[in-house]
Amino acid sequence: MSYRFTLTALAACALFGCAKPVTGEPAADFTTGETLVTVEHAWTRTDDGATVFVTVNGKDAAALKIGESVALRLPEGTYQIGGYAKSLIGKVSVEPVKLTTSAGSAKAVEYAVTRSKPAFKEVPPEDTPKPEQDPSA
Repeated sequence: MSYRFTLTALAACALFGCAKPVTGEPAADFTTGETLVTVEHAWTRTDDGATVFVTVNGKDAAALKIGESVALRLPEGTYQIGGYAKSLIGKVSVEPVKLTTSAGSAKAVEYAVTRSKPAFKEVPPEDTPKPEQDPSA
């Protein structure tokens, strides 16, 4: 009888010991910078309709469906604007674009699938529609 209790206790310790610890890192804030960066998920004929998750320097910033855009506010500096799409086999990463921001300027990035290859690219700010989504949403 006592061996059952011992085995149960060992199993519980093993399960709790494998649990991922909570790091307590704060979420990235993309609402307080001096530069407005608009990211758009453009419609193309070869796009499969998957939601693209936009990242800034590897941190999640927004999720965009086809035709949606988001306004991000970033401090002055150099950033990697990229992302990923979820699939049946996991995350499919999309190569980021390098973006250098300066105070008071506006930048625009477009995500599109051309010739079956997804990519982010910098475009003139006037070529993107007004953002429909705040990064905090």
